[in-house]
Order: sequence, then C-alpha cells, then structure tokens
Amino acid sequence: MSSDQSPRFTSAESQFIFGNDSTASDSPRSGGHTQAGPPKVANLRTSVSRDHRLARFVPVIALLALMWVIEIIDTLLPADLDMLSLQSWNPLSLYGVVTSPLLHSGFGHLTANTFPFLILGLCIAIEGQRRFWLVTAITAVVSGLGAWLTTLPVGQHIVGASGIVFGFFGYLAVRTWFTDDILRKIVYFALGFFVFITFGASMIFGMLPQDNGISWQGHLFGFVGGVLAAWIIHRKRQGVTSGKAPTAQQ
Repeated sequence: MSSDQSPRFTSAESQFIFGNDSTASDSPRSGGHTQAGPPKVANLRTSVSRDHRLARFVPVIALLALMWVIEIIDTLLPADLDMLSLQSWNPLSLYGVVTSPLLHSGFGHLTANTFPFLILGLCIAIEGQRRFWLVTAITAVVSGLGAWLTTLPVGQHIVGASGIVFGFFGYLAVRTWFTDDILRKIVYFALGFFVFITFGASMIFGMLPQDNGISWQGHLFGFVGGVLAAWIIHRKRQGVTSGKAPTAQQ
C-alpha cells in the first residue's frame, strides 16, 4: 500500500491524541499539511457543582429534625432515652454535653425550643455553616458544664436545647461590640435589636433563679457561652484582617 493511501488523522484528531506538537507542518502524522488558523483543541467539559447559598442553613434544619426524630423514638420505645442525658455531678454522664441538647422531656418542651432555635440558628447560619457549628459547639460545652457543676441535687437529669438557644441569643446580642467594621456593626446591631425585642424578655427571665424544674443554670451558662463564642470568633477575625496572627491567651 502506497503512502498516499495510508490512513491519516485530521488536525483536531492529531491535536487531541498526540498533543500540541503533533499539528506542526512537518509532522508525519498530520500528513505534512499546514494548519490554517489557530489550532483546534479538544476540550473535555466537566460540570463543577457550586456551593448553593441555601446550603448554609442545612445544619440548622438537620439538627432540629434530629431532635424531633429522637423525641418520636423516645415516645414509641419503652426505654427512656432521657437516661442518656447529662446528670449533675456525675462524671460518667459527661457525654451528655453532646446528647442532652438533643433530648427533651416531651413534645411540649421540644415545641417551646423549636421556634427560637430555628430563628436564632438561621440568623447565625447566614454567616456560614462553620460559624453555626462553632457557636453551637462552644455554647453546648459551656452550658452543659456550667449546668453540670451548679445543678442540685446530685444526679439531676439535664435535657433540652434551651442552653444552646440562650447561647445563640447571647452571641447575636453582643457580637456587635466585637467588630470594628462599620457595615457589620450596623447589620449586627439591627439583627441583635430584632432578636432582643422578640426574645429578650423571656430570655432574661429564663436566666433568673427559679424553682420550677427548669434549668436556669443551663440558660445562664448558655448565654455566657454565646458571649464567649462572639469574643473568640470576632477577636480572631480582627487579628486576621489587621494582618497580625492572633495569640492564644490563657
């Protein structure tokens, strides 16, 4: 078979298979033809999924849904899941720092926590999932440990997400004072004012000592945890924006 009858690749095929050098005019694979115009490049297009803005609110909805699922299971099962909660002064129950916010004493208790958890949680999640998880973790730890240390009698079960709710309230109420950005101050103040008007009275009353079976200690330390979260997060942010590495203090 003569060379004129040999199979040849087009410029696009040669470009795709053999690379950029294969389209040169003296390449034997290209048949020696000069390519007119810019070389054609075979592109393999891939679709990259983008992070949707609404995805930042997923953790709030997921946590709330988990609380409802757990309470339904607790109602249907003969076992009492509240036994897995935090018990005051019982070191073996410290895992309850994680489990107690997910447990409730009944649907009435859960319903009372649902609306403020949802509204305040969404207000924090606007800043992103990481911010929401960080505030939640700090408030859960501070609220849980504070209630564990100060609740009497010994072995008292502490359940409910209200400690985290008070932490959300504390974070939203004071974060305005931990930022120097004027625009953020205005937005934070407006949001904090709305939160205070909506929930302020019940939140303040909930942190006062009372003898009605409600863990006011968890509420109080939850609020403290929210203030601490605002200080840690926005102090660190100020250190980054100013070009200085934040230093850890004890």
